[in-house]
Amino acid sequence: MVSVTDPGVLANTVGVKTSEWKKLVREMEKESPVVVFSKVCLPYSRRAKELLASYALHPPPRIIEVDIRDDSGLIKALLQHLTHRATFPNILVDSVSIGGSDELQALHSSGQLRSILEKAGVSINTAASGTQA
Repeated sequence: MVSVTDPGVLANTVGVKTSEWKKLVREMEKESPVVVFSKVCLPYSRRAKELLASYALHPPPRIIEVDIRDDSGLIKALLQHLTHRATFPNILVDSVSIGGSDELQALHSSGQLRSILEKAGVSINTAASGTQA
């Protein structure tokens, strides 16, 4: 798991100011500790969003559909540089990439996903999700 809060040499890599990236990360964290960088057309993205939706999270994850944004190339470059993942979805919890759809499913199957989400301060609606407390 790699944190995206320390952009390091980001400015030299893709031309983004460190202060701008840190501001964006702070804004995303205020809205939700869970951020999903997704592509509308990908089944893996759809599967990851459906799994997270089954947890009925509060606050809900922030979903960023990269393929419908004008800055999609920049976002992909940033994520690849910061998380070492070039594929979608890319799921962040507390600014740390926990991987994509397969990793999310594995965390769910092993029971680790719930504790990761709760540690991040996300409430899980057990009644709605059908998962056990």
